[in-house]
Parts: sequence; structure tokens; C-alpha cells
Amino acid sequence: MTSTTVPQGPPKRRRDRAAREREILEAAERIFGERGYQGTSMDDVAAQVGVSKPLIYQYYGSKDGLFLACLARLRGHLLDTVADAVMAAPDAEDALYAGFLAWFRFLDEHPQAWSVLVDEGMLSAGPAAEATDEVRAAFIELIAQMVRMNLPAGRPVDDDEVQIVAQSISGATERLAIWRTRAATPPTPEKVARTLQDLLWQGLHTLKTT
Repeated sequence: MTSTTVPQGPPKRRRDRAAREREILEAAERIFGERGYQGTSMDDVAAQVGVSKPLIYQYYGSKDGLFLACLARLRGHLLDTVADAVMAAPDAEDALYAGFLAWFRFLDEHPQAWSVLVDEGMLSAGPAAEATDEVRAAFIELIAQMVRMNLPAGRPVDDDEVQIVAQSISGATERLAIWRTRAATPPTPEKVARTLQDLLWQGLHTLKTT
């Protein structure tokens, strides 16, 4: 019988690169969140991970490329977390609470993510700023879907109205997130989510049909 030897080299290299990229992005997320975009250098990230700066350039091309990779990773994780919570809820009303709760818990569990994702003072122009706006737009669209789910039965959908509500909720959640990070004793994610859920649920059912 002839034994077959499976080459192990290429898969191992792929696994090593994937692990290394994860370490780089985790370190970059922390540093971008703590120091802001302008205050972060590729040297900082390389030193944190223990790799060479040329290696990071090889993977991401530039600081913009590294920041965009961080945004993509955080965006995917955040939106998946919120969407999974919404879809797992037993009914539309509970879906509101579950979505808000997942959002605020995510920010608590990833304290640097807030600055990387939505801190308007971090960036003003360029690809990274555009990507930040795309993250916000994706979250607003998720909120809009939640609003449509919670419209009273039989009520016609007014897309302008849905956007007004979704934009308002997005602004409110961002301001609440800023407030909670600065408050000495912030309310729990559960309390914030329940208050928002009660407010929105009542509001949607009192909107007049025009």
C-alpha cells in the first residue's frame, strides 16, 4: 500500500497570514480608537503587533488602506450582530429592543470601535471619511428596515417618513453613545434600549396618515 502525503506548506502560510492580519487589524482598531486617525502611524501599529512596517504596507498599501480594512471589519461585525439580534426576536416590537440592545452592547464590548466607526471629528475628507459615511448609511438602512417592520398593520409605507424616522434614530443613538462614554455612571444598554424601544413603538403608532 502506498501512503499519500498531503503537502502542508501553502495552507499553513494562508493560516499564518490570516492570523497575522487579524492581529494587525485588532491592534490598528485599538490605536485608531485611542489616538484618532491623524495621531496614528504605521510605526505604532507595527510596534504593537511586533511585525515590520513594510509588511503592513504589503498587506494594506497605506494608512488609508489599513483604516479602510478596520472599518470593513467593524462594519461587518456590527451590522451582523445587530441584524442577527433583530432576526432572532419573536416579534416586531421585541426586534426594536433587540436591535438597540445589540448596538449598545457592541459599543461597550468594543470601546475603541465608536471612534473608528462614527467619530465625526476624526476625518473630514478622503476615502476613509467616505467609508465612515458608508458605515453610517448602512446602519441607517438597517434602522429603516426595523421601522418598516414596526409600522401598524395595514398602514401604507411612506418612504420619506421612514427615512425621517431612521435618520432621527441614527442621530439619537450616536448622541446617546457619546453621552454614555462621557457619563460617570452611564445607564445600562438594557435601559437605553428599552427607553428607545418604548419611545419608537409608541411614536410609530401615533403617526397620522397623510
